[in-house]
Amino acid sequence: MIGLKPIQRIATPLIVALLISEAFADRPNIVIVYADDMGYGDCTAYNSESKIQTPNIDRLAREGMRFTDAHSPGATCTASRYGLLTGISPVRTGVLNRTASTGPAIGKSETTLAQMLKDQGYTTNMVGKWHLGFNIPKGQRSNNLTRKLTGGPLDRGFDYFHGNDKSGPSSHPIIGRTKTTEAIDENEQNRILCKDAVRIIKEHAASDRSQPFFLYYALLEPHKPQVPEPAFQGKSNAGAYGDYVVQLDHWLGEVMAAIREGGLEMNTLLIFASDNGASKRNLATCPGHDGNGLLSGFKAMPLEGGHRVPMIVRWPERVAASTTSSALINHTDFFATFAELLEVDLSSYPGSAKDSYSFLAALTVPNTAHNRRPMPVVGSYRSGNWKLIVNSYRARPEQVRSVALYDLSQDLSEKSNLIQTQPEKAASLLTEYRQYLANRELKSTATKP
Repeated sequence: MIGLKPIQRIATPLIVALLISEAFADRPNIVIVYADDMGYGDCTAYNSESKIQTPNIDRLAREGMRFTDAHSPGATCTASRYGLLTGISPVRTGVLNRTASTGPAIGKSETTLAQMLKDQGYTTNMVGKWHLGFNIPKGQRSNNLTRKLTGGPLDRGFDYFHGNDKSGPSSHPIIGRTKTTEAIDENEQNRILCKDAVRIIKEHAASDRSQPFFLYYALLEPHKPQVPEPAFQGKSNAGAYGDYVVQLDHWLGEVMAAIREGGLEMNTLLIFASDNGASKRNLATCPGHDGNGLLSGFKAMPLEGGHRVPMIVRWPERVAASTTSSALINHTDFFATFAELLEVDLSSYPGSAKDSYSFLAALTVPNTAHNRRPMPVVGSYRSGNWKLIVNSYRARPEQVRSVALYDLSQDLSEKSNLIQTQPEKAASLLTEYRQYLANRELKSTATKP
């Protein structure tokens, strides 16, 4: 960008925009919008029979690439967010939701996606749900409003943070390192967070754009409590839960509009995904709505409904519109994908990306074969189209036993257990999985086997 300001004085806005676009063609802005407990079948882009209308998610799918075999790193909140930001499977390190209550789930030696992007010249911003823990001194409660919070986003690669430490709306959100002393109306927090995410985008658009930006916008919806604003109540046929998804879809539309109106659309890589599948408890309140579509299982389960989630990527500069990919993807793969895009050597981050495999080719070249390495998620182990489910992923390797075997190419709903008819395949996958578990690096804060 050397000489940009002199050029601005003599060039038309169109020429300046073209120069900026060309200069940063290999460094797109990156925005990740991460839903909380949204299932594979909640949005109409993945389930035409959904009782919830999601026009903005549908539009994003028309304008980008829809992945049909994408998976959250875990089947619960903390585990998935840990995997997304570190490129490490929570199975490897034993990260669980309760890990966040004992201190930072992300260790100092584990460089985050945000830090890697920051090293490449990005400004890094996070808005929304953290749920990866902070340092909590003995004797101090987590709701202390005056305590300086450490071990969180600002110590893990982010320049800016505005959000919550846990699930659901908060009357005292965190800005930077401290909770606000003046309470806000919890029922308005979702709107406040979206407004801040939009502000970040607009301020970048109005700047000289000398740096690309990264925004991780971790939505609070549709995790309980479902508290849709009055404007969204009754907008679905799936009760308060469905209305909360409609509200989520609206916030995504606000982000998309800010990117478009700011002239950032062509060179912004926008990803929408969810941290795990829909919750059984939530779906019990809206009978007739299949929140996980044709998938079996729910949040926190090793079945597909626990971790196969919607994932859509839009980047007009490189990703073909209205395309679909069946490539096997895990959100841990974002780290390696962005590293390849930016020509970053992953060996520079030895504490991270151990379970991250780039899908850049599948993203930018439609129909490209993507042979991802085997993938552990919760109590499952996926290799190609074969999926093994075990009795416990927290047990010692020798104690792990096969429970079920599925061929997902023929049985996506996991109805036909082939454990008896395909014993050799089950044994082979179990051996591989035990070897993976034997090389785990369990955290001291995690539940040990």
